[in-house]
Amino acid sequence: MSISILKKDTKKEDLNNTNVIDTKELVFSKDYILENLDLVSSFLNVVIIKRNVTKVSIKDYNIISLSINIINEIPSIKELYLKPDKNIDYKIFLKLLENKYLEILEVYDIPVYLLERLDVNKNLLIKTRTEMFFISDFMSINNLSTYSELYYKKYININSLFTNEDITDFEIFININHHLKNINIIKFSSTVFNYIIDSIIKTNKSNIRINISEETNNLQDIYQTISELKLKHDKYFKDNSITFKINYSLEFKKRNFFKQLNLNFIKISILAVIFLIITLMGLNYYKNYTQARDIKNIEEELKSILKQIDEEYDIDDQDSDIEYIDADNTITIPTTTRSNYVSSYYKNYEKVLDTLLKINSDTKGWLTVNNTRIDYPVVQAKNNDYYLNRDYNRYKNSMGWIFMDYRNSIDILNQNTIIYGHNITAGIMFGTLRYTVNSSWYKKTSNQIITFNTLNSSMKWQIISIYKIPNTIDYLTTSFYSKKEYQKFLDLITGRSIHDFKQSVTTNDKILTLSTCQNRGEERLVVHAKLITDN
Repeated sequence: MSISILKKDTKKEDLNNTNVIDTKELVFSKDYILENLDLVSSFLNVVIIKRNVTKVSIKDYNIISLSINIINEIPSIKELYLKPDKNIDYKIFLKLLENKYLEILEVYDIPVYLLERLDVNKNLLIKTRTEMFFISDFMSINNLSTYSELYYKKYININSLFTNEDITDFEIFININHHLKNINIIKFSSTVFNYIIDSIIKTNKSNIRINISEETNNLQDIYQTISELKLKHDKYFKDNSITFKINYSLEFKKRNFFKQLNLNFIKISILAVIFLIITLMGLNYYKNYTQARDIKNIEEELKSILKQIDEEYDIDDQDSDIEYIDADNTITIPTTTRSNYVSSYYKNYEKVLDTLLKINSDTKGWLTVNNTRIDYPVVQAKNNDYYLNRDYNRYKNSMGWIFMDYRNSIDILNQNTIIYGHNITAGIMFGTLRYTVNSSWYKKTSNQIITFNTLNSSMKWQIISIYKIPNTIDYLTTSFYSKKEYQKFLDLITGRSIHDFKQSVTTNDKILTLSTCQNRGEERLVVHAKLITDN
């Protein structure tokens, strides 16, 4: 739609006669429009929609302001072209500022402060026709001939070394422009490159990517220049998203294909290995967490069983008679002591074990080591592998359970009864057996007595030796063919002890051995005790 002042003579009475309106050429008087702005706008809107009009051209400067009043009421108008070769004034600017629908505005020229305000306040592209004459190659190469082109330019090309004229014009451009996103450098010069970066920083530009062509340029010079600039302005680049990219030529890619392929393969392989390690660590952590949770649930169930039996039996007068057996097994000295753990278990262990047998028929007894977390029922399988990876409920669990050597018997005690358990970091199973190597632990007399009750008897054991040793099996013999061999064994295990418990040990004694791993399986932590009571 074109709007202009009618030049031919027209009788005033003919104007605005709705009976003779021709929608191809509408004629209104200025006064009529001012008096009936809503009516004229509504009427034109219907015509514009019907004819699918989206662009308006205004040919006369004097009617720009009045015409914009109408245009502002018509949503269909997206483009406005002001044809007079004259700067728009502030009055026209204010009316443009009211428009909500325009997307493109073409003018002859517009003051800088008005252009910037329109750009900030509206999603409006402004084109100017005013020619700006430059003599630099930079302006010519990038087709920067109008102010609006300088203002809206999103990318520029640098394909020659800067002359003094180029430097002057680039400074004008970088100060006027508000939309620059890409700088493409075809011909690289460290001097020009440094000048461009300094100009970007000086004008506080942001979100710009600088693309540098590898072809015909010195890569080493490019790498070194970028490296120095990043070292100097790294914070500014990060805060303002200034990035660098080198565009390699097809010839360069061909030459370096296999080198890059190998490098990428190595990178991918390393990342894959790291990802695999992290994944396996995560899975292992989750597995350990769930298995430790299962063990703790079993511990709670066992505590519940003990509590229930406590409630069923009188826990008063729980003194227990302990008989210390002399070396020749003929003289006994009866004494009375009170157990550290007050529970009907010590009077009614048969009831506890009877209850546990219903849960696991492999149950053979109950082991307690004072001032540790070791307070578990002991099981026994047909081999020493089964309970390495199964819990008390016989479910698979890498933390295993406390188990007795398959060669031992609770009916007739062997000379050496061996009990195994994993050394779990969380303190589960034999995880707290490590307390026994601390002098503050083993020097307490009460800690030196271990309780191991079986289906057949209640037993107390006096610690005679504690030690760490590299992985060996020489202490894992259960029965000896002669007293001489047995004495040799007793001398061996007592001689290794980290502390002299001043306990005499003879071939008439029965030994209890607690064994767990140390130092990722490279060592063993071993506790030996001799039987001192057997009820």
